[in-house]
Amino acid sequence: MPSLPMPITDVFVSLADPRQTNKVQHSLAETLTVAVCGILVGADTFEEIQAWAQEKLPWLRRYLELP
Repeated sequence: MPSLPMPITDVFVSLADPRQTNKVQHSLAETLTVAVCGILVGADTFEEIQAWAQEKLPWLRRYLELP
């Protein structure tokens, strides 16, 4: 029986988050997942990743919490 693929966020959950807790809006795993997806679709800069993520926010929220 084939197993389901592992969600990409699971790859990042074990990473230590060096950010200041009171300044964090999104989990590190979700932030890195958005960045990887943005890069995979051709974004080359932080600004391009942000623009792509804002455009695709409804789609991203189907898979990520993104409060």
